[in-house]
Amino acid sequence: MNLSDDLLVVRAIAPYTACRAVEGRLSVVTQCLYPGGDSVLVVVSAAAGGHRVSDDGGGWRALLDAGIEPAPSSHGRRARSIAQAMGLEYVRGSFVADEVSEGQLGAAIVIVANASQKWVSEVLGEQQQRSERHFCRRISDALEELFVGSKINRQVQLSGATGKTYAFANIVTLRDRRVIVEPVVNHAGAIAAAFLKLVDVHNAHPELAREVVIEDEDEWASENLSVLSQASEGVRDFAKGLGLLRDKYLAAA
Repeated sequence: MNLSDDLLVVRAIAPYTACRAVEGRLSVVTQCLYPGGDSVLVVVSAAAGGHRVSDDGGGWRALLDAGIEPAPSSHGRRARSIAQAMGLEYVRGSFVADEVSEGQLGAAIVIVANASQKWVSEVLGEQQQRSERHFCRRISDALEELFVGSKINRQVQLSGATGKTYAFANIVTLRDRRVIVEPVVNHAGAIAAAFLKLVDVHNAHPELAREVVIEDEDEWASENLSVLSQASEGVRDFAKGLGLLRDKYLAAA
């Protein structure tokens, strides 16, 4: 890529991003963000018939940084599906647009960045959902063992004071009261959703006790624990066991 080509590319993408020359290619910092907060980088290089625009394996590296080893079969199949839907190719771990003219550069950069972001977000979101379901099952099973003889309802729908309906993982029915036992994972979206539904349902059903169960308390920010404490009667670390939860409510029964 010669100097005049560089200037054309810079002019094409100047309104919304920044770029710098790296080993004869232009590395573009886009406004798209991976779930971890890092910007999606797109590389523009000279190619036959125009320019080549690629995430240069950035999505693959983002997944590795998140602790996921991308599987060429399942994860690769998802990447190829995203690429096809967005008019791109998925080649050796990278989202690629080939034969891009100067006039198409801006759009191609955005499309490649969005494809890389979408892939990483979907893979991580799917993994998070599996982790949440597994965590919920572990807590429900533990409650069955702790509250022998009590009724444990799983995935219960309750309406809040606003009229919205929410799903709660567990409700323990004791002789004189019912207790919501809600697992919450250490994720900003999950924390906010739990706070809103616990407060809304409390305003509609103040007779229901509310307990939150988390995992690995030492990994949690104090402000997030404080938020959950405001929406419940207690926050329990599953790693420390739920014996105190059983003792609290059976003793009061």
